[in-house]
Formats: sequence, structure tokens, C-alpha cells
Amino acid sequence: MWIRLHGAVRGYRFMSGGQMEHDGDIGHFRRKSQIRFRARHRIRKFSQFLEDFKANPYPYLRNAPRYVCDMMEHFGTEKVDRVGISDKRWLVFNLDFGNRSESLIGQEGVQNAIYRQLKQFASRSRSDKLVLLHGPNGSSKSTTVAALMHGLTNYSTTDEGALYRFNWMFSDRLDNADQIGFEPGDSESPESYAFLKPEELTSKIPCELKDSPLFLIPRHERKDFILDAIASNPTASDKSEFNFEWAMDGDLCPKCKWIYEALLSAHHGDWYEVIRHIQVERFFFSPRYRLSAISIEPQGNIDASVRPLNHENYPLPKLLRNIPIFEASGDLIDANRGIVEYSDFLKRPLEANKYLLTTSEKGTIHLPSYTAHLDLVMCGTANEKQLNLFKRNPDFSSFKGRLSLIRVPYLLQYSREAELYDRHLEMSKNCRHVAPHTSTVTALWAVLTRLRRPSPKNFSPDLAPIVARLTPMQKAHLYNHGEVPLDSREVDQMILRNNIRTIREEHEESEGEFEGIYGAEYEGRRGASPREMMALLSEASENSMDRCLSPFAVFEQIEKLIKDISVYEFLRLPIDNGYNDCSRFIEEVREFYLKRAHEEVYSSIGLVDESEYARVLAQYFKHVKAFSLGERLHIASRDEYVDPSEDLMERMEKLLDIKDDIRAFRTNLMTRIGAFSFDNPDEKVDYPQLFPEIFSQLKASLYKEKNRMSHPVEENILRYFTDEKENLDPAEIVAVETALDRLSDRHGYCPSCARDVMAFVLRNR
Repeated sequence: MWIRLHGAVRGYRFMSGGQMEHDGDIGHFRRKSQIRFRARHRIRKFSQFLEDFKANPYPYLRNAPRYVCDMMEHFGTEKVDRVGISDKRWLVFNLDFGNRSESLIGQEGVQNAIYRQLKQFASRSRSDKLVLLHGPNGSSKSTTVAALMHGLTNYSTTDEGALYRFNWMFSDRLDNADQIGFEPGDSESPESYAFLKPEELTSKIPCELKDSPLFLIPRHERKDFILDAIASNPTASDKSEFNFEWAMDGDLCPKCKWIYEALLSAHHGDWYEVIRHIQVERFFFSPRYRLSAISIEPQGNIDASVRPLNHENYPLPKLLRNIPIFEASGDLIDANRGIVEYSDFLKRPLEANKYLLTTSEKGTIHLPSYTAHLDLVMCGTANEKQLNLFKRNPDFSSFKGRLSLIRVPYLLQYSREAELYDRHLEMSKNCRHVAPHTSTVTALWAVLTRLRRPSPKNFSPDLAPIVARLTPMQKAHLYNHGEVPLDSREVDQMILRNNIRTIREEHEESEGEFEGIYGAEYEGRRGASPREMMALLSEASENSMDRCLSPFAVFEQIEKLIKDISVYEFLRLPIDNGYNDCSRFIEEVREFYLKRAHEEVYSSIGLVDESEYARVLAQYFKHVKAFSLGERLHIASRDEYVDPSEDLMERMEKLLDIKDDIRAFRTNLMTRIGAFSFDNPDEKVDYPQLFPEIFSQLKASLYKEKNRMSHPVEENILRYFTDEKENLDPAEIVAVETALDRLSDRHGYCPSCARDVMAFVLRNR
């Protein structure tokens, strides 16, 4: 028989008895599937499981929270700067192994809080609280849990992430065949039904809770067996927060216990005859197939139920047909040995959640004729407003001790927020070309709406007057990359840099009332939601008549948004000394964009090479260092030593508009360089990155010096896109096209948005 696939002939030949002879792709897929199946040790007999356990007991003694911790450690960490503060990021949330479009951007504080809580669960040998991620709408609570589930899915396919459950195997024909159930090549007497062929199998009864095969060992012997294995593998006991009491004290689920006891009785207490019926099977996490990674929606079905297992609805072996056996099912049962998420937890009816008081604390769920002992990490997500309302409920006191609250605020670094919007635009279908800075200006405006005014009374006397002068835009830059106002005194700049964490934590415990609801008012609690801003970007792309999605279209869309005061609650916040002034923020972000556009246009015209800024800055710091240390500079080209140039340093300080004590300014620069070198001994100092405010001021000052020289080229660029192009001479056309090429190559402009940005710059000289 020949089957044609996609126009190509593939040879599927059916032999006698229905056997198929494979060649081509089918044969290749078959071989790969078999290799992968064997490599992952998908099926084992119980004796093999015991041998593997004794060789390396640790992986088999992990409960759910310990397993999730190991998964996070498997992917590793990296050092990042969060709001000007060094922090640790768990790389599992990057999703480098899967779909990066679903990765978690920022939220390192949340990641570390989750890990710490899991470690506590692991040390207590069970997860006895529900981890509730709470925050404003769209703050990536569900994204955080989804990333954990994706990480578990990937980790469970690795050797170190292997997990095992067991099945009960029965065959009515076993007594009539000598070699049924053997592994291929096994010549001993029948010892295991683990490898029964389908035609020899009467019934296969899985453990729906996916319990550990260790529970099949009688409890008295199990404890000694585990302790002996640990003693033979001291590295296992060296693991931090490693508690395996659950493995010694746990027991089979009710269904498996009934089967176990029935077999034990039938064989007069011969335990060996019981475990002959065991097939040890590896399983893998899968959110898609709801296997140990389950998300329960607020309107979901009953979380767990039970049904009788009888011969009418299941092919039970004769031994079990007269025994009352019950089987559990439902989301909680499917999630066992893994993680379950209650999405929008507080939107569920309170009565539907009350069983969790016992389930979260004791790890059990009581059903008719069935009590399930669970091993899973329970988590949920909740909107901050719902949590505040729930705290008013008399039942909250009962839930409080069973909840571990982890706050998930909005991002306060606009560069991180911009990454979120960049990803959204990349994923958007039919999205036009995106002009440079589109995501950045959107993110900056969103972050400005989230910031709260610093209150001087909350700070020390030396810091109070400084934060009192801090504008929303200055605070946004401070949080984003540690930039301080360059027009402030040098001593004030130093105090500000040293207290970024203090400023960031000012409102962590703040509470207040808004529109009749009293609750938390931390920074990042209110403001424009990323979800709303992504919708705004999509609308701007659809509504704009331009070829490109540009900051101009975004500004126009934001101006429409701020008119919907009844829709967006952050627009109803009272203006507080410049903060919460969403209309004014549009103008400030427009000025921010103008400055960026100026610099790029200036760079593209080529009056000063882009690398010249960094070179001039490095030269200045070299002279300042020699001046501060009282040393001379070595000039390699002339092989001679010279004194640091006071003229060069004064020229730079004039460009930087330094009005304070020059000597103190230079000393502070050296202090910052020294601190960086101490923390990063193997890294070369990147002056523009270490001193962003100085680098920015230098570019602005040099631009002012040569501004007039750029005007003719800017005007020629605008003429180039009109009928006046024919009036340009060849040299002018070459200059224009060179500038446009630089705008494209260096900054990502297309001809359309290059023309628009030139017009914008000219209008706002």
C-alpha cells in the first residue's frame, strides 16, 4: 500500500498480520522515539528503583517545595541592578529554554521572596501555607507562576529532575506463561509485571496522586533503608534545608493501600508477591496536559472529587472485584507532587476556599470515603484591591495564618518596562515599523504615574531637604540607573546615591484610604498598568496614519487616555507637588524625547564622532586621577611624563557646568571610580555607564557649541523629502544621505521616521 503525503511518495508497506514495514521519516521518528524513551528510563521494575535509590538517594527524597527549589537552582542566578541596588535574578524566569515571549521581566524581589518561602517549606518537610502573590492589575503575578511551571516542565525532562510514580499491573494469563512480564533477555523466574506487553495486560491501575514508590516499602523497614542510603551518600545530607521526614512517615493513598493489603493478604504476607505487580514509571510536568502543574480559574470546577472503582467501569482483576475501592480526581489531585495556582484567588466564593484552611496547613483534603495526603506547592494570585476588601472580612483572621503574602508591584525602572513593550510590539501581528524610543517614552510615562512624592519627615536631616526637591522625572532617572540631578551640589549628589535603597523603601509599609477603601499604598501600587499601556500601543499602531509607530502617535494616544478619568483610577489621584500630574508628565516625557532626538540627529550629522564623547571623558578622568594622587601622566607616544592639564580639566568642568567646589567634585569622582573597581575588580571602568548624568551633560554642552553648524544639514534633510530636493547640489545630497544612513545604522530610523524626527528637532530648536 502506498500513501502520498504532501505530494511525495512515502513507502509504508503492510506485511502479513498487519505489521508495518517502516522506512524514510517514519523509521527515523521511530528510532528517535525509542532512543529517547530508553534514555529517560521511562519504565522500571521496583528492584531497579531500589538500586538507583541506594546509589543516589537525594533525588528520590525531595518533596514538592524542595523540588521547586532545586529547579530554580538548576537554572542558576545572575547579578542585576534593581532600582540602583544589586540583586539576584533567578534565570528560570528568563525562559531561555522555551518561549522567551512569556518570560518575566524584572521582579527580582518577588523571585527571591518565592525562593526563600520555598526553602522554609522544604526545611519543614511540607508546604503548609498558600503563597499568595498580590498586587495591582497587570503586575505579572500570573506570569511569575507560569514561568515556574515552564521551568518545572523543562527540569522534569533532565536527569537530575527525574520523578517517579508507580502503577499496579495485573494479568489473568500470567500463571499460564513462564516468561510474561520479563525484561527482554531476562532468563530468571518471573519477578516483575513491569514490562508486560499490551496483549498480556488485564488492567493497569495508576496511582492518581503519583505517590513515591518509596511508600511501597513497609514503614518500619523504610526508615532504616532510607537512613542507610543517606549514610552511604553523605553528600545528600549536606544539602541545605533538606528534610526527608515525609518519605519516612508518609503512606500510600487509600486506593493503593486497599490494593496493597489485598495482595498482601492473598499471598499470606509475602511482600515480594506484592511488588511483583509494581511498574515504576517516570512522569513529567505539563501545564498543557494538567500534570502536576495546574492553574485553577475562579469559576473552575470542584477542586477534588471521588468515585467508586468497580468492575463495571474499570477492568479490575478478580482479586479486587469485591473490595470497595475509591479513586480521587480533580485539579488538586492532578497537581500533586507539583504546583497548583489559584488564579484570582479572592474572586472565588469564600465558602469554596474554606477547605484550604485545612489543606494548606495539614496537606490533606477530606473527601467522602477518601482522605488524600497532598505533596504540592499551593499558590494563588490576587488583586490588591480584592485583598484590601478581604482583610475587612471576619474570616480573614482564619486565613491569615495559612497565607504567605508576597507583594508584586508595578516596575519602577522604565528601561525594564520598555523591554516589556518591545516584546509586545515584536509579537504583534501586522505591526508597522517601530521608531526608536517608542517603547521608552511609553514606559517612562507609565513609571512616572506610579511614583509617590517623598516626604521629608521620613528621612534623616541631611537627606530630607534633598528628597524634598526631587521631581518625578529626577526620581524616575534615579530609580532607573542611579542618575542624580547634575545641577545639585556635589555633596547632595553623593548623599542621594548612597540612599537610593532608603528612598525606594520609604513607602513599603505605607497605608492609606482611596475612594473609601483603606489598604496598602506602597510605591508601585497605583499608576498605569502595563496591560493598559500595551493596549495603548496597539491602538496607537492601528490609529496612526504614519508609516511608523512613533513616540508622536504614543503621545497622541496618551492624551486621549488621560481624559477617561472614570475608567482609570490612577487619574483620580490628587496632584501632590508635581506627582500624579499625568498631563504634565506628557510634556516632560516629550522634553525627554526631544533631548534624545537632538543627540541622535547631532550624531548622525557627524559634527562629532560618537566615540569622541567617551574618549574625551576617559581623558578627563585620567587627568583627574593623576591630579588627585599627585602623580604625573605618562605620554606613550613621546615616552615622557607630564603634569595633569589644569586647562583640560577646567574646560571639561565648564562644559559640565560645575558650580560647586571643583576639588570636592573631583574627589567624589575618584571615590565612585574606586568603589566600582573594588566591587568589580576584573571589569574595566565604563565611564559613560558609571557616570550617565555627566555623559549626558557633556553631549548636551557640545551640542550647544556646534548647534548652528547642524542647522543647514537638518533643513536640507527636510527638503530632501519634498519637491525641493532638486534644488540641492550634489554635495548637499551626499551629506543628507550620509546623515540618513547614520540615523538608520546607528539608531534604527527608517526614512519616514527619520524625516519626522528631523522636523520635530527643527520645530523645537
